[in-house]
Amino acid sequence: MLKGAVARHYAQAVFELATEQGTIDRWHDDLKVIAEYLGNRRLAFVLKEPNIPAKRKELIVRDLLNGKVQQEALNLAQLLTERGLADLAPAIANVFEQLYNDYRGQAVAVVTTAIPLDDELRAHITDDLRQITGKRILLQERVDPSILGGAIARVGDTLIDGSLRRRFQLLRQQIVQGSFGGPEDGTDTALADLDGDGGPGDGGPGDGGPGDGGPGDGASDGGAPASGGPTMATERTARPADQPHLGPKPPATDTGTERGTDRGTDRRSGRSNTNKRRRR
Repeated sequence: MLKGAVARHYAQAVFELATEQGTIDRWHDDLKVIAEYLGNRRLAFVLKEPNIPAKRKELIVRDLLNGKVQQEALNLAQLLTERGLADLAPAIANVFEQLYNDYRGQAVAVVTTAIPLDDELRAHITDDLRQITGKRILLQERVDPSILGGAIARVGDTLIDGSLRRRFQLLRQQIVQGSFGGPEDGTDTALADLDGDGGPGDGGPGDGGPGDGGPGDGASDGGAPASGGPTMATERTARPADQPHLGPKPPATDTGTERGTDRGTDRRSGRSNTNKRRRR
């Protein structure tokens, strides 16, 4: 069984016992004391030493904790020592802390800021986190200048990163990936007008506005047609289906319809069909 699961098993058993006895606050304090002593590296080394008898280890734990915790908590510490699980005391205390906070309707929030909080900002952050979690907030403050500004709050498994460093990271990611999104904010228009023509309709060169006679000017001053303006008469347009084609006719084929009648005129040569028959 994994150590995390073992720690939760012991913490759950202690929590149920504390709830039944009505000593949940006392157990909350005792487990912190046990975790502080058994979590000491030197003591942990001694308790794991196989050459030290088990009875000797139990006496060491009793001498350290006697009078500092209630008898049931002392029994728990000796049980962990006997089973070689003394190093799990801090994990058991942490799991019990979570159960205790849920029972009391409160949550521990670890807030990291670039500079120490003042009273006003502390109250503001506490109130915001209370509205988010719906619980009474126990604030733990940390200072980390590397976040530059803003704040990072961790409530249980929830992380709320409002730091300035995080914002810079998101902006950099957007620039690299090109995933900007959102409506056009005028940036594209400003970039498109970097040639200094002042935009459409100002009469500048190449703007297609009337009055300058330059390229792209309207037809009223004799210039070329403006882009997107009405079509000039000299421009070709699509021929409607009911109008004859005005271009050159294709070569006529040698058919009866092209020759006309027997006594008519050969349309290709202009000679009489009667003369052709005489030569034959």
